[in-house]
Amino acid sequence: MTLRILVIVFIFSCFFLSSCNQEDDPTVTIVSYETTLNQLDPLDKGGRWLANGIKETNELTNIEEGQEGRITTYLNELALNPATRCDDSTNDSFIRDLISENYPQEAIDIVEKAMVRLCSELNFHEGFWTTEVNNPSIPFPIQVINDMHIDAATKRVTVYAQQRVNGMVLVPAQVGPGECTTTLRGDTACYHPNAVYLNGSGAEFLKADGAGAWWVKHSWVLGGEGYQNWELTLEEEYGEGLWVEGILLGDDITMKVGDLDGSDGGFYNLRRPLLQNDPVTYSVERYLPPATTPDFSLEWECTTTSSAFDGLARSCPKL
Repeated sequence: MTLRILVIVFIFSCFFLSSCNQEDDPTVTIVSYETTLNQLDPLDKGGRWLANGIKETNELTNIEEGQEGRITTYLNELALNPATRCDDSTNDSFIRDLISENYPQEAIDIVEKAMVRLCSELNFHEGFWTTEVNNPSIPFPIQVINDMHIDAATKRVTVYAQQRVNGMVLVPAQVGPGECTTTLRGDTACYHPNAVYLNGSGAEFLKADGAGAWWVKHSWVLGGEGYQNWELTLEEEYGEGLWVEGILLGDDITMKVGDLDGSDGGFYNLRRPLLQNDPVTYSVERYLPPATTPDFSLEWECTTTSSAFDGLARSCPKL
């Protein structure tokens, strides 16, 4: 009789405890990247950041099934409920719970970076910005495009730029490295040193495939890595260019980008979203010290045009 009781206790223990070879918890729901992505508005860049966090979590190899399910469910719920995404108190509490419960550090990092990418005010810079300028030698307005991408977690800023006239790309020259072409005015224009070829695939190329166009790429890390800059012009010889870096000013929204150490005259641009406008517009001002007034000032409007980089559209910034 005693033996039968022990067997029954053991069976019931195995039924209720996960340690008895019950490796798969049927109550755990793991959300996939595709599941979240397919439910998003096509313009929802913030939702895509959350879906990317889910994908990164799915790819972890050192995470338990229940942990993966909890994180992906949380990120998915944020993706489906934009109004609650940036509740700092709730998000901070969730991250503290992950830390206290000894979740893998890689998983915690994914959640923290997703929150920064989602809720940073740097996202007000993100957008497909356009403006118009006039050139006395051209009878039509020149459209200038800044397709601007922000990764607030890394503070990486990337701008893909073109000039167009009546929809035709004027700058940069649509040629690859080592190549030149003749402009409509008969001038020679060669490959722009900052140019990359974009075809909407999410990658940059140095060879054309007929599916995209050449864009001038300027990219920097705020407070970190700079880049060698050549202006958005057509030239036969572009020279050596100038080293450019970018920082965030004390208002935590204005970027100062240029020759910050003064070794080449100290020129710089101030880039900032004009949040007082509805819809939000964008300002770029060029300064040439010692002058304290802008050498030029441009105001840009945002459109939901798909990015040439990844073929994806995104909504324009709004308060």
